[in-house]
Amino acid sequence: MLLRRLHRPLSLLAAGALLVVPALGLPGSAWAAPTKEDKIAERESVDQQLEDLRLELEGVNDDLASTYLALAETELQIPIAQQDLEDAQAELAAAQEDDRLTGERLAAAEEEEAELSGEVEDGRVEVDRSDEELSQIALEAYKGGGLPNPSTIYFGGEEPQDAVDRSMNYRLTLASQGTRLDDLRSDQAVTENSADRLEAVREEIADLKIEAEAAVARTEAAEQAAADAKADLDALYATQITQRDDLETKKAQYEGDVSTLETRSSTLDSEIEELARQERERAEREAAAAKKSSSSGGGGGSSSSSSSGWVRPVDARLNSNFGWRVHPIYGTRKLHAGVDFPVACGVPVGAAHSGRVIARTYNSGAGNKIILSHGIQNGKLITTSYHHLQGFALPVGAEVSAGDTVGYVGTTGSSTGCHLHFEVHEDGNAVNPTKYI
Repeated sequence: MLLRRLHRPLSLLAAGALLVVPALGLPGSAWAAPTKEDKIAERESVDQQLEDLRLELEGVNDDLASTYLALAETELQIPIAQQDLEDAQAELAAAQEDDRLTGERLAAAEEEEAELSGEVEDGRVEVDRSDEELSQIALEAYKGGGLPNPSTIYFGGEEPQDAVDRSMNYRLTLASQGTRLDDLRSDQAVTENSADRLEAVREEIADLKIEAEAAVARTEAAEQAAADAKADLDALYATQITQRDDLETKKAQYEGDVSTLETRSSTLDSEIEELARQERERAEREAAAAKKSSSSGGGGGSSSSSSSGWVRPVDARLNSNFGWRVHPIYGTRKLHAGVDFPVACGVPVGAAHSGRVIARTYNSGAGNKIILSHGIQNGKLITTSYHHLQGFALPVGAEVSAGDTVGYVGTTGSSTGCHLHFEVHEDGNAVNPTKYI
């Protein structure tokens, strides 16, 4: 909770300013940068928490309240900045890993290129040599100085064995040339395949160099983002320390104001109690007159109203519930006798139920306040009061229906921001308004 956060030891927070948060990103892990919508949602969350906290500062000197809220905002921003730093470091880790892997792939491709270049060159030399030898044999055979005519093998020899030997040598010579031709074809195929692979590798290298440049740019951007996030977080920690010291100074300066925040020991509101007593007497007189008129044959009705038909005075979220609470600065215990609706100044305030305006008052705490009577319900006189109004819409004595405008939201009295403070009383005793609305 924010209040606890504001009171935790400074030493823990100051120490955090010296730490570099370990990167959470894993190599190759997916990381998504916070979107504009994420940042807007974060800002709205901070603003709402500050708005809620502002409502708890009723009765506090404006200077002190502003100092406290400034510190509160800083402390609300710290976890967001911490997360930004962790996100930036995760992105940096992912970018560095991407750069490393791309570099390894590029080095492997360049090594393969060198090997293939050697293989292709050696293969071409071997193909050229074999091709030259076969060409020379073919040329000599064409000129008549090459392979002997097969018919000469069997004629002119003195011994039959000579013919056999010459025949064997002839066949071996032909076989040798056939093998050389097969080797040449094989060398040519291998060389062509290596050349094709070399071309593909060189294309891969070109692509990897582009990827490497992008990886370097991404890493540099991530390094800058991480450095900026760390600087922002350190600045918040430094601001927090200064603001906490400033708050302590202001608390001492305005220490006398704590007397206005004394513990309230009862739900009974003396002002409302007296108005309720007068209203009950009036209601009872009217009821008696109506009964007398009815018994004599006349028509009439009672001023009592039904417990149904209650509505919220403004269309806004309900905040700062009814009950006892500890003041965020002074630590005093005080009853919050109603509920608050954070809403802009000038917004119309509607009657929570049908009834009659019985008072329009002003005091330093509630500011402009209008009080409505809703008659006797379940034996109790029910009244509602609307505090900190910017202005009134109806005079005393005006009859209203549920939802009719009775005033306008403001920040008069002991208020640190535009909102409506709404109370419900039974015979002058404040009760939880959620019982009715």
